[in-house]
Formats: sequence, C-alpha cells, structure tokens
Amino acid sequence: MQYFGERLKAARKIKGWSLQDLANQTANSITKQALSKYEADVMHPSRKILLLLSAALGVKPGYFEGQPAFRLPDFEFPRKGNVPSKQIDSIKEKVKGVLERYLQAESLLNMPVRFNNPLKTFPVADETAAAAIAVRLLDKWDLGRGPIHNITGMLEEKSIRVIEVDAPVTFDALGAWIDKVPLIVLHQDRLADIKRYHALYELGQLLLTVPATADKDRICQTFAAAMLLPGDTLESLLGAKRTAIAPGELICIKEQYGLPMQVIMRHAIFKDIIDRKETGAFFRMITENKDEAGLGCYTGQEKTGRFDRMVRRLMAEEVIPAQKAEALTGIPEEALKRQLEVFAGVS
Repeated sequence: MQYFGERLKAARKIKGWSLQDLANQTANSITKQALSKYEADVMHPSRKILLLLSAALGVKPGYFEGQPAFRLPDFEFPRKGNVPSKQIDSIKEKVKGVLERYLQAESLLNMPVRFNNPLKTFPVADETAAAAIAVRLLDKWDLGRGPIHNITGMLEEKSIRVIEVDAPVTFDALGAWIDKVPLIVLHQDRLADIKRYHALYELGQLLLTVPATADKDRICQTFAAAMLLPGDTLESLLGAKRTAIAPGELICIKEQYGLPMQVIMRHAIFKDIIDRKETGAFFRMITENKDEAGLGCYTGQEKTGRFDRMVRRLMAEEVIPAQKAEALTGIPEEALKRQLEVFAGVS
C-alpha cells in the first residue's frame, strides 16, 4: 500500500478530525502516536488495524490502496465566511476525492479537457466593464439574452469542470485552475438560484483580468448578475426608474431567471434603476432571511451531468464493470445495472 499514509490522512481530514479524534473513534485501540507514524509511512498497519481504521473512517479497506490521480494545487478559499481550518481541510480533501474519480473517468475514456479563456485579452477595471464583458461572453458562447437553463450544465459544455460537495453552512463555492482547466466547486445543498449565482461569480474570479487596485469581489458580483440579467433585461422587467420595488416583483424575476432577490436588487442599484436609500427596508428583511426561504424558487433545473454520463458510457461500452462504476459514483451496483438494462432487448 504505497499511498497508505496519504490516503489515511485524507480520510481523516474529510471527517474534520485530529489525530486524537481518530484515536478516540477506535476506542484508543490505536494511539495518536501510532496514527502519526502510519500517516508518515514510518509504520504499516496490520490487517486488524486496517479494518479498525476502515470502520472508524467509514471507508472500505480497498480505499487505502488507491493511488491519488494528482496533487491538488493550492487555491484561494472563499473570501467571506468564518470557516475553521479543520473544515477548510475537510472541503479540500472532499474536492480531491471527487476529482480523483472524475479525472479517472476522463482518462479511461481518453477525453482530455482543454480550455481556452475567451476573455483573457480584455481587462476589466470596474463594474461597468464587468457588465459589458458578461454580454461579450454570452455572445461568444451563443447564449442569447434570455434566461439561461442549467448554468452548471452549460459550464460543463464549455469545458469547465463543475463538482458539488457536502460542506459547512458557511461555505458557498470556490474556483481553482487544475492543469489549465477551470474547476468550480459548489455546495451540494444550496438552492438552485444560489448555486447559479455563485457558479458565475467563481467563473468571474477565474476568467476576468482585474487590476490589483480594483475591487475584484464587486466586479465578479456584477459580472455574475449581468450574465443572468444581461444588457437592458432588468430595465425591461422593472422599468428605467423606480422609487420602490415590491418583493413580489423580485420573486417573479428570481423564479424565471434563477438568481437571488438580493442580487437582483443590488443589480438594480448598480444600474441606477433605484436609489440605494430606497432599499433599506428590503435589505433589513433579507438580513433576517439570507437564504430567502419562502420567497420563491427558481423554476428550472440546475444539475451537473458530465461525470455521470462518462461513467454510464464506460459501463455501456464495457470498459469497466458495474463494481468499478459503483466505486466511482457511490451508486449501488444493482441500481447501475438496472439503468443499463432499460434498453436490453430493444432492436
């Protein structure tokens, strides 16, 4: 087990545990000091110890035999929220685990991903430029000016890897470059409108060329909003000038275009449709309900699909058995077989 120590450390960090926490989970059958030596590959476990660790960490013994597909480079953690360092490590290890399987599926299908940044030659110095560059990208990608169906699926079609992970409530999303290909990581339990907005915000963080003196956070917020509400779309929905905007109007836009009400209102302020001083009551309401619970839902579907399609293709073409597909997806072997049997006997 050449990579045992690395795999053990990854499984522990996914749980958010210290070495002592893991020792406690084994009822101290394995000491903290021994665990440290296992992770450093100074010692190798017996079969009995391996089974104890597997049970404590909730993984199969074969997990420790896997070879990491790559080493995830350092990436910037989200710019807001107080996430403890243990949770940061947990998220990173979950990302590594998903990407190992993702890259393995790409390799088995010989489907290398190549990405060319269509915006790299266009500097974005302020929010006005961010709104303009969003329209340019929509044109380059032939996305039109209407509501974009399934943002995450669209990004996958543009050679951007998108994955979802279980994460603390303080986490929304992050972006990174993996072998010159953009990666966007989303919180799997967020509502669709929040996922859509944060996916495009992270896209801005990755693709936009922003001067060091500019406010990149604000620029990426405007870029994401303008991707979802491009050009004069918001003026056509709300009018050119307003002194008040009813929550019901924002809910209708949220349900159709798929972005949070608070983002819509901020974009209306940016576009001078309404003065910021007229929006105090709305933002006080939102402060108490940041997830906008009970305030409408995006009516479209938001779902990644590339990884699942790759695995099912590998099974259909008999490149891998159902048991291997289960290891890649976490879907029970019998369920995967049933999906393939739907077309059995059809001629």
